[in-house]
Amino acid sequence: MKRIVEQSTIGLILSRRSIRRFRKTEMGEDVLSVIVEAGQSAPAYLQAYSIIWIRDPKMVDAVSELCESEIIKNASAVLLVCLDFNRLSALLQTITTEHFLKLDSYPAEVLLSVFEAGLVVENMIMASEAYGYGSLILDCGLYECERLVDLLKLPQSVVPLVLLLIGEKDESPPPRPRWGLKNILHVDGYKQTTSVDVSEYLAKAEKTLSSEGYLMKYANFSGTYAEYLAERLKGTKDVKQSYEQLSAFLRKRGLKF
Repeated sequence: MKRIVEQSTIGLILSRRSIRRFRKTEMGEDVLSVIVEAGQSAPAYLQAYSIIWIRDPKMVDAVSELCESEIIKNASAVLLVCLDFNRLSALLQTITTEHFLKLDSYPAEVLLSVFEAGLVVENMIMASEAYGYGSLILDCGLYECERLVDLLKLPQSVVPLVLLLIGEKDESPPPRPRWGLKNILHVDGYKQTTSVDVSEYLAKAEKTLSSEGYLMKYANFSGTYAEYLAERLKGTKDVKQSYEQLSAFLRKRGLKF
């Protein structure tokens, strides 16, 4: 049974790792097309997403500088996944002049569209794995969405979400920490996470990450995992201001959540 699982789609999913070191190789348009088509096979209703293949070397360098990430330059494919209410608007306007995009807010559709885009990204990741490629998601797609909109001259209502990097693996990292199944899978109701659960998770994560020097290798951080999270997740005045600016920009781009 174990051998069957290891050779199956489930085995491919369970062996997936985020790759932060790629060998510089080219990806053919035929392979990339299949990967994107696999993404489109994800469950969808609104299909309010678009994928921009950032292919021009000068554009790749510009995105690398914008995101402050050298990893981008070695990826075989750099894909910017966007919410696309621009195309959705064209569809709805053709069908009826009375549609939800004309309302003052539509939080359900925004959240569902983000969820759908996530399903598309996951399908592309697994298709990449099937080809033997690794992948990495960068959140600078959202945090730098304003500058990416300017760089790529994106139309109104097209909003960057994440950068998906796909490339030939130049590392084989171990499994990353995850909450235990007992904390994730709830039966017939919700079971509150306790302080003991949190402590157990942090201890497990610290042991796993410290064994490979993860924080120093990838984040140049010498403290513990808990200290790293505390530093990254601080709700400072600057963070609050940044979030306010991001929220204002998203609303300006047409996301009425």
